[in-house]
Amino acid sequence: MTTTNAARSPFAPRHAALIARAVLALLLLAILPRAVCAAEHEVWLLSTRGLSECGASAIDGIRYWRLADGCRWAPAQAAEFHAGDNLATPTVVYIHGNDTDADEAVSAGCCVDQIIQSAACGAPFRFVIWSWPSDRVCRRIRSDIQLKADRSDVEAYWLALWLDQLRPGVRVGLAGHSFGPRIIAGAGQLLAGGELSGRCLPPQTVAAWTGKKPKNRLRAVLLASATDLDSLAPGGQNELALTVLEEVLITCNDCDRALRWYPRLYGRGGPEALGFAGPCGLGGPGKVAVLDVSDTVGRTHDWQVYCCSPELACRWAHYAFLDAPPETAGK
Repeated sequence: MTTTNAARSPFAPRHAALIARAVLALLLLAILPRAVCAAEHEVWLLSTRGLSECGASAIDGIRYWRLADGCRWAPAQAAEFHAGDNLATPTVVYIHGNDTDADEAVSAGCCVDQIIQSAACGAPFRFVIWSWPSDRVCRRIRSDIQLKADRSDVEAYWLALWLDQLRPGVRVGLAGHSFGPRIIAGAGQLLAGGELSGRCLPPQTVAAWTGKKPKNRLRAVLLASATDLDSLAPGGQNELALTVLEEVLITCNDCDRALRWYPRLYGRGGPEALGFAGPCGLGGPGKVAVLDVSDTVGRTHDWQVYCCSPELACRWAHYAFLDAPPETAGK
């Protein structure tokens, strides 16, 4: 069903202002030569669209494609992907937000890949676009958002199971926009032994992620997070997530007009969004860094503007494990 901009979900990827698109175009032109020269760069598309089973075995239904020759998506198998698990080469996963169809997920993911390639300065990494069913399905905006919030928790379960399939020692940078951070934090909650919407992981899986040496190192960039501001704090929905996420960068923007409406998700008097007000209840300095992008991003909720914000440009490399040579990274 085609909808006008006025009828789209508040957490939809709205079209950026012309100036924002111009900045993005100039950025892509500037980084293209550097991106083409990047060695050992792989781009993968993973889709959970169509998954309907609730059991752990349903993860076998995730579909894989690999970008071949820089211009076509070639169907692949999970075994082919995991054959490329490399301790020296980090894997970077981008998870889009609400009201994003399959084509939009690919185009957004490819743009984010270009942005991170620019920050990588030639360092190799494997990029993954995580495509999940966030298309608009309900006529009423609030009903649609509530449905997607529930779906985000299901996606967190799939993401946690998928992360557990990676070869031990592979470093993973996770980045998400809008409901994407909700999925990332939910996956962390499950890997740390918590429960999410009645789901949990087997004890042996949790033990591998919470031992003295976690199975894999995880860092995360949470852009315009459409989740409760206290979700990472004690008593919050994802209170255990920081147990397995070694570093987290959270953007804060109290001008974001979509996140301003987040409390309506609960009716009247609901909590503010993490991406609007910043984290609450975390105590002193620790694993979490907060980046105020209010002045540069402004009122938009658009993923492009957030990803291209100048405050974030110099931080992509660190949170994607790209700021140290492969022979020394992770030691």
